[in-house]
Amino acid sequence: MSNPDLRIVPIDPLNRDQVNGWIRTQRAVTEHDLPGEPLPSPGLQRLRLLLWPDSLDVERYVPVQDGKVVGALELVMPTQDNQHLVQLDLEVHPQHRRRGIGTALLEFAERRTAELGRDTILTAAVDSLEHGPRFDHAGQHFAKARGYKTVDQEIHRRNDLTLVGDDELGRLYADAWEKAAGYELVQWIGDCPDDVIDGYAALCERMYTDPPQGEELDIRPAEYDAARIRNTEWTLKERAQTQFMTAVRHVESGELAGMSGIVVYPGEELHAFQDDTIVEEKHRGHRLGMILKIANQRLMRKYRPQIRYIHTWNAEANDHMIAINEAMGYRALCRDLDVQKKL
Repeated sequence: MSNPDLRIVPIDPLNRDQVNGWIRTQRAVTEHDLPGEPLPSPGLQRLRLLLWPDSLDVERYVPVQDGKVVGALELVMPTQDNQHLVQLDLEVHPQHRRRGIGTALLEFAERRTAELGRDTILTAAVDSLEHGPRFDHAGQHFAKARGYKTVDQEIHRRNDLTLVGDDELGRLYADAWEKAAGYELVQWIGDCPDDVIDGYAALCERMYTDPPQGEELDIRPAEYDAARIRNTEWTLKERAQTQFMTAVRHVESGELAGMSGIVVYPGEELHAFQDDTIVEEKHRGHRLGMILKIANQRLMRKYRPQIRYIHTWNAEANDHMIAINEAMGYRALCRDLDVQKKL
C-alpha cells in the first residue's frame, strides 16, 4: 500500500520533537513487542545520535506522518571489515502498523544499501519459546514475506541476581579454579591495561570466527588492534556506558587466554548486558569460562549493587557456554532470529 503522506527523513539530533518522537517510538515498540524487557535508555539513545566508533558508519531516519514520528530506521555499516554488510534496525510504532510504513522503510533501506555499494542486509526478529512468554511474531512474518531468510538463531537468557545464592556461585567458582592452576585474573573498568591490550584485541578478532554460527550467516573475519580498542572504549565512555571486563592470563606465557564483558547503560539501574565472552581454543578445558563469568559478575555487582538482571545471548549450538550460563542462574526468555537478505 503506497503512503503518499509519509516522509522518511534523517534524524536531526537538534530537532527536539523528532528526537523525542524517535525515543517514544522505540519505547512503545519494546513495550508492545517485548513485554517485560528493559526499555531503551533515553540518555543513551540521545548520545548514540552523536557518537559511534570509527569502525562503523551509522545512518538514522524517521518516518514522519501528519507531523508525528511513527517509526525508526537505523543502518549500521562496518567500515574496517565486513564492508559488504548493513545491519538494520526497523521499527514501526504499534499504533501505526498495517499502513504500509514498514514496507516503505524497508524499501528505502534496501535502496540505500545498494547506493552504499553493499549487498547484504542483516536484521533480527523475535520468536517465542515453547514454555516461555509469548512475544509478537509480526516482525519475523514481515521479514519472511519480503525475502529475508533465517540464517542463525540465538537464545536470549536473563539472570535474576536476586535468585542466585552467593554460596552456590562461590562453590562453582572454587571448583573451577581447581582446574585452572597456572592462570590469573586481570580486571578493568573502561580502559584495558596497556600490557594486555594486544591480547585483548586478538580475542576480539576471535569473536568473529570461533563461536558457532549458521552456515549462511555472512559475517566475515575482522581486524582489531590497540587503536580500534581505544576508540571503542572512548566511545563507550563518552556515551556514559560503563564496561566491566575480566580476562584470564596464562602466567607462564603471559598470553590472555580468555575474556568476558558486561555493559551498563546510563540511567539504567535494573538491567545490565553481557558482552563478548570467549576462551582461546588452546586454553579450553580449564573451566576458564566459568571463572570469567562469575568474576566479572562480581566486579559489576561491587560497583552497581542495585542491578538485578543480566541479559545474554548464545547461539543455540553453543552448548558449553549455555551450560555455564544455566549453572549461574540464566534462564531462557526468547529466541532471536538473525534474518538476512542478499540484494
